[in-house]
Amino acid sequence: MKTDVSNLQLSQTRKVSYAEFALIAVALLCATKFCTLPSVLAGAAGSKAIWVTATLVIIESVTLFFATKIAKTGGLFRLDLKKPLRVSFAILYLAFFLIKLTAFTREIASYYALSLFENIPVLPVAAVYLIACVLLASKGFAGIGRVLEVFLWLFVFVFLFILIFTTTKGDFFNFLAMFNPDFGGFGKGILFACAWFGDAAVVCFLDLSGERNPVPRTEEREAAAESSPEEQPKESETNEKGKLSHKKKIAFVALFFSLALILAFYAIFTSVYGDAAKMTDFAFIKLSAFKANADELGSADWPVIFLWATIGVIYLSLVFLAGRECFCSLKESAGTPVQKDFSCFAILGIAALALSTTFLDEEGDYISFMTRIANAAAILISLSTVALGIFAMMKNKEKEK
Repeated sequence: MKTDVSNLQLSQTRKVSYAEFALIAVALLCATKFCTLPSVLAGAAGSKAIWVTATLVIIESVTLFFATKIAKTGGLFRLDLKKPLRVSFAILYLAFFLIKLTAFTREIASYYALSLFENIPVLPVAAVYLIACVLLASKGFAGIGRVLEVFLWLFVFVFLFILIFTTTKGDFFNFLAMFNPDFGGFGKGILFACAWFGDAAVVCFLDLSGERNPVPRTEEREAAAESSPEEQPKESETNEKGKLSHKKKIAFVALFFSLALILAFYAIFTSVYGDAAKMTDFAFIKLSAFKANADELGSADWPVIFLWATIGVIYLSLVFLAGRECFCSLKESAGTPVQKDFSCFAILGIAALALSTTFLDEEGDYISFMTRIANAAAILISLSTVALGIFAMMKNKEKEK
């Protein structure tokens, strides 16, 4: 009797089904694109914001493609890399995920500290938020994938609710400005917005190698190498082609959904920029429990707050898990036994809080960080993911021969 992938997930938290992979990919592509990025692009790229977004989403999709190739081999640290290279990539990716945690912990905590409460420090909000992220991350990639299976419908419902109960004074003819031949702000917008991308690198740490090849860590990998190929179960070529076609359809639908959602959002944002959308009268009268929102009664704040409270936890949980994989690889390279504990999460969380409190306390520092350090890190990690993805493809072709 064939073992279902979901049963393997109980003991292998990196292994996910293709449906869960598609949902995780959608979350990574969309998670950080709708919060502060629109206002950044509006100032840097103006009406060309949608072209900037389209270009960066295409680059992110290319990164996702090569990250998926790595995941199909069992994950980044299952590639046949020499130890110095493995350690170097572990440090590089760990630094990148720490930068992401630092920047977006500060961003999300600041947003909720200002939106929900009055005169409350950002640090306690950030600490509580990170604890929620760690608790979800402890369930593994498979656990997050299953949460997304439920949350996706809630995500769609909130957007539909906003569309039904929101009125706007925006002029949709503003959208035509994107066809203006002056592309002066395009390059500046690319550089300013890069920091919000590169998230597809998390996919490198998923395990899409299939039921028959879980590819465990060092000692189990050596034992698997000694096993004879006759011991592996065989399936018909027809079934394999059918599965491959089905998996490609799932990945294509996820990618198309993400691209369409992001571009539609920025098209609408460009059309109504400068004139805030308002909820119809009394739509959220029962939700005005916090005084900070009492003055904004009737605005669209509440669905946005609720939406980002959830998607932010999911996104940072995925970053936590990817950072933990880097820690585990470094421990493994040093000969230290890898254990399932919260020490890696605690180190990452404390480091993110310390760095954000020390270096991102002022708004100017945050802007400088996002437009100099974070964007450079995103570009570097995307190039690294593409290079490793090509390496994984070459290795797979060699095995097929």
